[in-house]
Amino acid sequence: MKKIIFLLLFLPFYSCNDWLDVESEISVTYRNYFQSESDLEKILVTMFGSEKNILAYGGRYLDYVGLPCDYPSTYTKPYQELNYETFWSKGCDNFMSWSTYYATIYMANFLRDNQYRIKNIPKERVNYWMAQANFIKGLMYFKIAQHWGEAPIAPGSEEAEARAKSPVDTVLAEAIRCAKAALILPPHDKLTDANGAAITSRQYASLGSVHTLLANIYAWMGGLYDKEEFWKKAEQEASLVIEGKAGFYDLENNISLLIQNTLGKARATKEVIFSIEVNEQDDRWYDIANLELRYPGTLLINYPYTETDPRKINNALREERISVNAVKQLFPDPEDQRRKEYWYKLGEELTIEGEETPFKPRFAYINKWRDAVKTTNPVFIMQNIGVIAMDGNRIIWRLADLILLRAECRAHLGMTTEALKDLDRIRDRAGLKGYTGATNKTSLLKEIFHERERELFGEGERYFDIVRNGYFREELKGNYKTLSEQDVKDGALYLRIHNNAFTKNPLMKQNLFWLWHQN
Repeated sequence: MKKIIFLLLFLPFYSCNDWLDVESEISVTYRNYFQSESDLEKILVTMFGSEKNILAYGGRYLDYVGLPCDYPSTYTKPYQELNYETFWSKGCDNFMSWSTYYATIYMANFLRDNQYRIKNIPKERVNYWMAQANFIKGLMYFKIAQHWGEAPIAPGSEEAEARAKSPVDTVLAEAIRCAKAALILPPHDKLTDANGAAITSRQYASLGSVHTLLANIYAWMGGLYDKEEFWKKAEQEASLVIEGKAGFYDLENNISLLIQNTLGKARATKEVIFSIEVNEQDDRWYDIANLELRYPGTLLINYPYTETDPRKINNALREERISVNAVKQLFPDPEDQRRKEYWYKLGEELTIEGEETPFKPRFAYINKWRDAVKTTNPVFIMQNIGVIAMDGNRIIWRLADLILLRAECRAHLGMTTEALKDLDRIRDRAGLKGYTGATNKTSLLKEIFHERERELFGEGERYFDIVRNGYFREELKGNYKTLSEQDVKDGALYLRIHNNAFTKNPLMKQNLFWLWHQN
């Protein structure tokens, strides 16, 4: 894959304040840029950079809320408990911004609006790059809908008029429209770059990732509107991918190989449907002094990576921690290989150098990402900075995720036998026997949710799984437990709209819940 940092020359098209800050006349400079296929690919890879900034970091607020740690840090605890004052604090405003999402959408619109200028490129290849851009655009609108609900539909790249928010179903409809426009893409093994070379990166969209996006959108709508038609569409889209009709994907043979190949530095793609490229050159690890947080679960990394003395974890109030007991409750079966592989010597006594008595840990130490990268910068070494990253790509969707999502769809549709088959496929890979509990709709859906908690621990799906299933009162903490149905309707489960969205847009309105809970 071409280096994402190579294409920062396109970033002057927009600033950090949505499309209203775009100087449309700037694009005149680039109107003669569409002379070769590599020009189109460079624009796409610029979009990859924005996509990475959005999806490849585990420090977003809803990620904090969804992380099931029973000892959150003093920093994340207020978010987990829906502390209104904290969500309104000035320091977090930029992190609640949708600016990068709309900047990415602007690039897709820019490519579309200048399509007539493209020369010397076969039409099918023009359509190919347009489809790539449409996938990213559809993904951005889906993520906007998940995080903010109501939101504007961006105008064309030459326009800069104010836009009011559209209802969430309109935003989701736009996501679906864009995704469907990308269905002309081939399976992943047929993708080629501007030079005709085969593409192996799973950040490029393929037929499989497009159908997976559609499956996720329809499942989200199924949860929002409780309509069978959406669960049926989600099940159909997921099945096309799982059954090999949109490219070949398969589960890694065991959990150890999942960690090594899919989540680790091997960067194997057997199970990967869609991922974000992460590597030393693009991320300039030499200049990094703090641990990169690519997943929400990486907030839990401590011993034996960033901390060499496990005893210090007991008093690390400013770090995320999860107890051994909480992990054992989440992974109750001792035969579950994820209990062994996701955690470092879970609950076992540890030998401390210079101490005669073994140390019995109170807290669990995550080991799901274990290919540690240590700094080579002598300045940081002198400051005793060690591990600054976990090598590997940021996986967005993998096959196990989609199989369990289909199980959820099938449970909603009354396809109990088929749902159990999907559930047991993931349990079997984890070394577990088939599920033997209650199979009524309510019980089966809850078991599938818990299986997703286990399989996808720390990968950023839990908050959205909770919202989609309506489990927020029982699975979340603090003020989430007392939300009324009207609170949810008014936007309590979404982020508030950030302050700079109002700067140049008199049509913008805060969602009602956050308006009533404003400082």
